[in-house]
Amino acid sequence: MAHGTSKGVVDGKFQARVTELEQKAKKSADHFSRHAGYREWYVPKEIKEPLDVPKLHDPVWDRNAINQKYSVDILAGSGKKGGTVGDLIAMKWQADFMATEERAFRTRHASMIRCAAIAHGRLNGHGESGISIFSFLKDAVQTHITAGAQTGS
Repeated sequence: MAHGTSKGVVDGKFQARVTELEQKAKKSADHFSRHAGYREWYVPKEIKEPLDVPKLHDPVWDRNAINQKYSVDILAGSGKKGGTVGDLIAMKWQADFMATEERAFRTRHASMIRCAAIAHGRLNGHGESGISIFSFLKDAVQTHITAGAQTGS
């Protein structure tokens, strides 16, 4: 993969998201510095029907072009057929960023009951002593300390 031909691009939808987020952040910062009026509720300009939940991602967070570039062009094979490691990282970052922003938007606009259900499940799992993410991390730390002591590295 390191010897591939660069095929990565800055996706147009990704660029539009970054530009709009910068503009909204600037507008919010200006609002807070003046302490005047109502703060604008942020909804991406492309969203015309915010209550159409199944189609909420389209077109704002549609990652099909990024995924296509990643899976077809960049992972096309070894040597010159495929892309570079930098292409892999760049395309994955763009797709992950947009997916994260979409999840944040959906969570921010979720109903109280949905938020409570999600929080309950997450907190219930976090509270399971011995098998929670916290226990997993603690055990992994100890495993690495033990392995390092045995090998001297």
